[in-house]
Amino acid sequence: MMMKKACIILLLLFAHGAVHAQIAGRASGSALILRSDELDARSGRRDRSLLLDGFFYETKVGERFALPAGLTARALSSGEMMGEAKMADGHTVKLRVERKGDDFLVRLSAVPDADIVRWGLSIEAASDEYYTGLMERVVDGPQAASWAPGLQAAMNLRGQQVEMILKPTTSVYAPFYLSSRGYAVFVRSEWPGRFDFAASDPRRVRVEFEGPTFEMKIYTARDPARLVRARALEVGPPIPPPRWIYAPWRWRDEHTHRATYYDGTPVTGPFNSEVMEDILMMKSFGIPCGVYWIDRPWGTGLWGYDDFEIDPKRLPNFPLMVRWLESQGIRTVLWIGPFFQGKMAEEALAKGYNLPDQKRPPNGNNYPLVDFTNPQARAFWQICASSRRCKAIRSPASATHAVRAVNC
Repeated sequence: MMMKKACIILLLLFAHGAVHAQIAGRASGSALILRSDELDARSGRRDRSLLLDGFFYETKVGERFALPAGLTARALSSGEMMGEAKMADGHTVKLRVERKGDDFLVRLSAVPDADIVRWGLSIEAASDEYYTGLMERVVDGPQAASWAPGLQAAMNLRGQQVEMILKPTTSVYAPFYLSSRGYAVFVRSEWPGRFDFAASDPRRVRVEFEGPTFEMKIYTARDPARLVRARALEVGPPIPPPRWIYAPWRWRDEHTHRATYYDGTPVTGPFNSEVMEDILMMKSFGIPCGVYWIDRPWGTGLWGYDDFEIDPKRLPNFPLMVRWLESQGIRTVLWIGPFFQGKMAEEALAKGYNLPDQKRPPNGNNYPLVDFTNPQARAFWQICASSRRCKAIRSPASATHAVRAVNC
């Protein structure tokens, strides 16, 4: 009988431990529960809460240290707290959580911090939770991966890992994502990072970022639009574009100045033949056009982008052409890239205005990139672009004759 009672007690203790592990997280160490009425009740949490655990930091020598459970022992029921712990390697680690309305600000720091290279934590993930954000792509990686044959991934990031670092793609990356549970995460960092959406562990979203400190904002709201709005108002709302942006655009990748139009009619107009043909054909078919976009190459040099100078052979009478388009209510837009070419490149390299550590590709394309973190490099690039842009569209001559010539 005593043996049976002892077994029952052990089973009860084991069951209690299993339930506690489910609530406080599988990983040992610091665990924090944030409560908000805006959260969706999932993962067995009817009190509308969100579990954070798996806190760690990493040093230059590659050692990773889990933050101790005692660090979060004094957390308030709301989730607010300020904890401090002395680590075995000599660091004093601080974890601070502030609540502002329905949102939370999580900060991690250490003294000293000169040898700390990375921080990380985990956020619990429900089995049916949906994630979106971070990038203007379907999947992370090479650009072509987003339209690979047989691709099953869509806007849901679950099961994906996304690196947060500037890449040579058509996508803009931002450390901000939304969850279907009614929360959003914004990592306030310019350091490289990584998000793992239940890929390594189906029960966790893992967030890791380089840097000596770590700061993360967690917004909670049942309406996804409120989550997006809250972050936008904090970092700066987007600037509403002018109305002309919404008009139909005409884009052409490369412009060749030809002697005849598509049907063999000789070109007698004063501008690039393909520009004239595009506009007049759209007009003849009754297709409205509000913006004409000229892609590279439009300048001189091997890649058609030297010194922001218009190539008069490719785009003859360019200032008058811009005026001709304006007379029909059409804006002219030029492709532009964040790098120097031509004599600008020589001067930029001599003055150290290029992006450090960038290696020149064999063909020299897209090189050297501008180091926009350098105020002098940024000013040099802006002045060159602005002065040449004004020169390209400024013309004392009237466009009346040119308009008549093309319309004839």
